[in-house]
Amino acid sequence: MRYAFFFLSEYANMFVVAGVAATAFLGGWQSPIPGLFNSPAWGLWWFMSKTMFLIFLMIWFRWTFPRLRVDQLMSVCWKGFTPIALVNIFGVGIWYLILG
Repeated sequence: MRYAFFFLSEYANMFVVAGVAATAFLGGWQSPIPGLFNSPAWGLWWFMSKTMFLIFLMIWFRWTFPRLRVDQLMSVCWKGFTPIALVNIFGVGIWYLILG
């Protein structure tokens, strides 16, 4: 029974994260076509469709990509993502200084 609750909580977390991401990044209940389909019923439709799309992407990525060990993830983060992030930060700073 504990095993079932573990997976239930994992999928519940997926729904919560998809709902927050749909609200924060995809406009939540707002229509992607301005001026069309703006009633409250359509708002629920847009929110649920955006949330389901994000859940579909999460499940698709989870089943497509292999699981990585912790040491592999740490290696990728320190050797790959951290230098890219630092170059990006300095690049934005230089860009901001040049363009004002």
